[in-house]
Amino acid sequence: MNTTEQSVLRWLDGFAEAALRAPEVDAFVRSVDDVILGAVPEIAGDAALVEALHASTRQHWRNFLVGLSGEHRLALPQAAIDLSLAIARRHLDVNVLLKVYRVANKSTFRYFIDRTEPGSLPPDVPRDEALLAVWLRAEQWIDESVERLTDHFTAERTRLSEGAHARRTEAIDALLAGAPPTAQLERLLGHRLGCWQTAFVLSAPRGMEEEVRLFELAERVCQRLGLPAPLTTFAASRELWGWIATPTQPALDVAKVDAVVRDHGLHLALGRPTTGPSGFRLSHLQALSAHRTGLRAPSAVHAYGEIELVCLTGADELAREMVCRTLQPLLGGAKADATLRATLLTYLRCGQHVETTAELLFVHPNTVRYRVARAEELLGGRVAARAAVVEVALAWLEVHGVAAIEGAGRVTVPSTGA
Repeated sequence: MNTTEQSVLRWLDGFAEAALRAPEVDAFVRSVDDVILGAVPEIAGDAALVEALHASTRQHWRNFLVGLSGEHRLALPQAAIDLSLAIARRHLDVNVLLKVYRVANKSTFRYFIDRTEPGSLPPDVPRDEALLAVWLRAEQWIDESVERLTDHFTAERTRLSEGAHARRTEAIDALLAGAPPTAQLERLLGHRLGCWQTAFVLSAPRGMEEEVRLFELAERVCQRLGLPAPLTTFAASRELWGWIATPTQPALDVAKVDAVVRDHGLHLALGRPTTGPSGFRLSHLQALSAHRTGLRAPSAVHAYGEIELVCLTGADELAREMVCRTLQPLLGGAKADATLRATLLTYLRCGQHVETTAELLFVHPNTVRYRVARAEELLGGRVAARAAVVEVALAWLEVHGVAAIEGAGRVTVPSTGA
């Protein structure tokens, strides 16, 4: 080994040490995944796949850096396997998986180019030698990863295409695509499609190390709600879709299951109980919407019927700006502001009926009148004239929390205090 090669190896050690720092890892994941999501809409449009992608990229990068200056040995992360399986379980083509790694390949090379700019290397490390050393290692890592992950993808697709599991999956996919329920589909799924349908999504967060038995927990949730066992299917390694069939419209008291879901670090989203030929699909779409919204919220359980307006409003920059603009005087950190917001939201949900609001909040009607008047004073006018907008803004804030709008628009919200 000549002097230049020794210098390059020392530089690789230093590069890996610096790149393994948390801020650098976060920056790498963002730079690579943003490009992937822009190029692969099949992943960008699926919240669970986006989370799986982030986990895969992060673990790939860490594993690669740990052995950067030593002898090559692929340490394929479990998160990368999980992503390939999730893509297979959604019946996406293998080209989706391959495109992820093609784009990652180019983005990683760009990252290395930026980190080996003239002036950023030690004087005894030629740029072409440094770039060649790190890139050859990365290219070998990516090539071997693709080969192994393609095998995992193919094996999973084979498993899904065989036997009763495949037929059940195809039946569910057909119903979700809009196929009418039939007696044949009912027999195949063992699920009464003519009854009320309540769909749910139960998921575990990225980064949870312990094994999560989502199917068993889904059954426990149904038991606590007084509902029969569900029809379920895995949409990803940490995301379970389910449907509950009942002869009558069920009453969903989510408070009964909040503790069990929260204690396991999970998130549960439920669609509205729906009947009719489209009930299976419609309740599922609602559960997915509640799931996407709830993943960004502090609560563990969300029922679509309770947050429908928030789901439809979204959580982008325009939504946050609308909430800030509408409620700015009530967004201070004082406890009184939170009390005014809660009272005003209940008042609007009760059709601006003071007595009903007082009963729900367990306060005197005059207390409700005072709080509403105080809120209107701060907001600069009667809420009746813009009740719909104010209610949507308050409901949005109830789901997402004050922290979700810090820095949005022209408003800076103080941190919540006692």
